[in-house]
Amino acid sequence: MKNRAFSLMEVLIVLVILGLLISLVAPRALERLHKAKYQTSIINLKAIANAMEQYQTEHGKYPVFNSWTEVSAPQSPLREYVTEIPTGDNWGRPFHAKSSETDYLFSGEAIPKPKMALEYPAYSFVPGPTQLKGTNPQRPPQQE
Repeated sequence: MKNRAFSLMEVLIVLVILGLLISLVAPRALERLHKAKYQTSIINLKAIANAMEQYQTEHGKYPVFNSWTEVSAPQSPLREYVTEIPTGDNWGRPFHAKSSETDYLFSGEAIPKPKMALEYPAYSFVPGPTQLKGTNPQRPPQQE
């Protein structure tokens, strides 16, 4: 019985075909991963905005924060309303936060891939059930 093996040319052809398939599938998979991270980041930030609204309903004012570090601190008054406060978005970047007793602005950044950033821009939450896309996270809240 003769033992047959693959020739070097056959192996190279298979590797080229596999490489082409991977090059077609990988970008789409990464794009979907970025979209999922973006959507989850928005959901996480919206949960914190909802906690602000609950706090305001019970106390008649919003808690005052100057940074996201204060929002996510262990002693944050929002921990009464949410089980977990993320330290930032799903790419490890901190959210932006500023609040007074009458107003707040929570915002996150666009997808860090330049080609996708226009389709998935920066987002923010302000008092009420409004989500604004493409807003400037540097806008300070209104002062009393």
